[in-house]
Amino acid sequence: MGHRDDRADKGVDCGVGVGVMITNALSPLRALETLRGLVAPGGTLAVMSSDQGSISRNTEGGYELYKASKAALNQLMRSCATRHADDGQTKLLIDPGHNQTRLGGPGAPLVPQESIPAVVDVLEAQTGAPGLQFLDLHGETVPW
Repeated sequence: MGHRDDRADKGVDCGVGVGVMITNALSPLRALETLRGLVAPGGTLAVMSSDQGSISRNTEGGYELYKASKAALNQLMRSCATRHADDGQTKLLIDPGHNQTRLGGPGAPLVPQESIPAVVDVLEAQTGAPGLQFLDLHGETVPW
């Protein structure tokens, strides 16, 4: 759900923009809110974000709608974490890295078969950690 030339100032179709926001921001949060009651205190709630959603790392153009949608997801997750601060659940935004997917393309440096086990390791390592964290597949903090 993103293209290098999806510049917001170049007449991107509003329907496309809304679709990207629904897919990348609103739907993950709604799914999380629907399922969070099934997660015990001390359990983990996580959504896939991207370092592309990091405002402080946005130093080059391109992929503007994708970046905005992931920043929106991060903000919605921050609100969720604030709303449910006392539930004892770990909340994570995970950047799985640049993978060879339809969006990432065949030249991406990672393949899901390698990155997903690393993401699972991060999820397991953070279980029981309070609050909200934005981490990459190595467990390193991604700046907001």
